[in-house]
Amino acid sequence: MQVIMKSSTTKVFVFVMSTVIGLSIFTLTNSNAYAQQKGFTEEVNLLNQAIPALENHDKNAKKTLFDAEEIMEDKLKDNPDAVTAEKRIEAAIKMVGEDNFQAALDHTNEAIKSLNELNNK
Repeated sequence: MQVIMKSSTTKVFVFVMSTVIGLSIFTLTNSNAYAQQKGFTEEVNLLNQAIPALENHDKNAKKTLFDAEEIMEDKLKDNPDAVTAEKRIEAAIKMVGEDNFQAALDHTNEAIKSLNELNNK
């Protein structure tokens, strides 16, 4: 009797643990996918970091703009509304290359505005 009880207790324990682990993996996968597809917080933070560099005519702003644009590339297929912001970032990068920091700043601010609107949808 004790052997049977031990065996069924083990089976129940294994079943419960398998269910918990499976649900945890499912939840983590879905929440991570949702966060990657919907939010543009990281991009907005990077663009905000580029603002002081652009105001100071610092060409190092270009790297931060490239970083933001690279992150956005992965999200565009799931977020077609973000294409305008991504194009603005590309334009800002080009303007930095041409030493037109005011235009780069304008494009960056417009990209931030667009992404904030998408974040608030």
